[in-house]
Amino acid sequence: MSVRVEHDTYSLGRFLIFGAESANMEMPEAQLIRGECLVRDLQFNEEVKMTRKSLVRWLALSLGLISPNETRGGLLEVLEALLYFHFKKKNGEGDPDIYQILDKVKEIKKEEPNPKAVRYHLLQLKKLGIIEAKTRRYRFVLSPMQEDDNLAAALSYVYKQRMDSSFEKIKKALALLEKTL
Repeated sequence: MSVRVEHDTYSLGRFLIFGAESANMEMPEAQLIRGECLVRDLQFNEEVKMTRKSLVRWLALSLGLISPNETRGGLLEVLEALLYFHFKKKNGEGDPDIYQILDKVKEIKKEEPNPKAVRYHLLQLKKLGIIEAKTRRYRFVLSPMQEDDNLAAALSYVYKQRMDSSFEKIKKALALLEKTL
């Protein structure tokens, strides 16, 4: 059985073609994707360190949450609000609910935020495994054995888990390929 990858110029997607002599099955790759893990290695120069907004943007770019040259700020404002509450927790404050997040986004944005957009960005961060909601309060996901609120360790854990899961499947695919070649 042979395996090859072809590019479909009309849909700009790639399709896996299995065995020309057997049933010619085409499988769109998009249906196979369960998630993506993108971490960018960005320069951490003095310009980035000058403002909180540039640090939040740098963090979002590094974590693959936004694209380069992204002009929409919704996710950045939600992320900044979550970071604010995470670091304020050290002063005895608890995890924020949606209304506290909306208030903080309003303060950051200096105008009334769209509640549906804020909820959407929270949902996207939940789907990525970066935040969780417990009793309708949002917080960053910590590793199971983590005893402190070290956000760098928590994010590292989340991204490593996703990478490890992907590489386990890559190992299986390589083992199957080795048998066929």
